[in-house]
Amino acid sequence: MEYQLHGFMIGREVFLDILEARIFRLPTNKMDSVILFCGIFLNSTMLRLFVYLLVHARTQHVTRDELLSNVWENNDLSASTQRLCKVMSNLNKKLNMLGLPENSIINVKGSGYIIKLDNVQPLYTLTDC
Repeated sequence: MEYQLHGFMIGREVFLDILEARIFRLPTNKMDSVILFCGIFLNSTMLRLFVYLLVHARTQHVTRDELLSNVWENNDLSASTQRLCKVMSNLNKKLNMLGLPENSIINVKGSGYIIKLDNVQPLYTLTDC
């Protein structure tokens, strides 16, 4: 038996489901009259970028070169700083639509990127080998 990364809980309400490439928010509001659900799907590049950041950039920054290599080049995609900036901007917008802070991912000028989200917990599933 082996553990496999299934997703992440961000705070108490936001869940990233890696297998289904979606992020959704299930509010913990206990009012019976309010039923809210918000979900968004991520394309494969945006999903790989967000997962890489959640794994590697919660306590320290990751460089642009590291992201271009691990998210684009290692997946046989053409890498460019322009693509990285566009995907990063769109990812931040999607996270903001879910109610996360406007700049959940920060560009540390001259250093790279870091996640600025509190209480991020990886979730694992147990798989048969």
